[in-house]
Amino acid sequence: MRVTRVGAWAIGLLCLTILLVVVLRFRSPHSTVAATEPPMVTQSKGGLVVREGSPLEKRLTIQAATSVSRDHGILLPAQVMTEPDRQVNVYAPVAGRITDVLVHLGQHVQRGQVLATIAAGDLDQAWADDTRARAALDFARRAYARAQGVQAIGGNAVKDIEAARNDLTQAQAEAERTQRRLQVLGARPGYSAKGQAPLVSPVDGVVSTTIMAPGENITDPTAIQMTVLDLSQVWVAAAIPQENLAQIGEGNVLSVTFDEFPGRTCSGQVISFDPALHSDTRRVNAYVACPNADGALRPGMYVNATLNIPQPSEVIIPKAALLMNNDQVSVFIETAPHTFQRRDITISYDEGENVRVLKGISAGERVVTSGAILLNDD
Repeated sequence: MRVTRVGAWAIGLLCLTILLVVVLRFRSPHSTVAATEPPMVTQSKGGLVVREGSPLEKRLTIQAATSVSRDHGILLPAQVMTEPDRQVNVYAPVAGRITDVLVHLGQHVQRGQVLATIAAGDLDQAWADDTRARAALDFARRAYARAQGVQAIGGNAVKDIEAARNDLTQAQAEAERTQRRLQVLGARPGYSAKGQAPLVSPVDGVVSTTIMAPGENITDPTAIQMTVLDLSQVWVAAAIPQENLAQIGEGNVLSVTFDEFPGRTCSGQVISFDPALHSDTRRVNAYVACPNADGALRPGMYVNATLNIPQPSEVIIPKAALLMNNDQVSVFIETAPHTFQRRDITISYDEGENVRVLKGISAGERVVTSGAILLNDD
């Protein structure tokens, strides 16, 4: 029994020795390496320094903050209107009786087309004056030619040729005056024999108003007889509230859509603004020109308009870069190679996967956009 116990102790001691040798051989070298390997992150006055080539560095993604300028749109009520210089009022050239009205309300007319005819005594008088003036001019020309022939053979005094030349000059002036008078009255050869003055359209367009009817007398030549609208181009007037006036200026763009015509749009720089607010709405109209070759856009139509207001440039960063600590938002900025510093920022509304930075970051600064949560400067 004694020999057996001594043998057991010897075997146990041998096993313990072998186990200790194995542990020292396979564990001690690694412990020594771990103790001598530098840390992945160290603290310095400039911030956190990440060891180059470390696993942590490979998990960090860094991007430069970008600066963008995006317009802000204000949705405004708007209405189609006739362009001011394309709305033409038609006046009667003379007083007289309306003999015929050749167009109706809403009809498309061409420039120079006869709209109505007026029987006018003034026009008869103008034609008579012109006939006399042309006859006097013809007589004066023949008299001057005879005077020149007589003087050529020495049978006429100088005063006679001068008198003939003077008569010719006066006759020419009178003939020119009567011709201009006929032009002002709108005389046309086809209507002269009837003593009628035609009322013609000055532009291509649509008859929008008329007060003319056959048999009526025109006693006031300053009264508007018809209005012709050229609708090949129209204006859209968008009403801007008073509180937004400080945001408008040179270069604003107005975009228009039409519910009645899906897919049809109009966009352009604002032509002009009203000089004063409308007292009933406290708004100012902004105007943009829209092509309307097909005539589909009619004055008075209500449309949707968006006024683009330029915004100052702002910094944009990805949402993934944000670190939240209660209500405070911060990011890590690379201030030097492998050196990072936490910075508190103020952000605005979301822009999809990005956010606008109102304060704390400048464009071009390098921001940790992925893996920032692995950095700890506490």
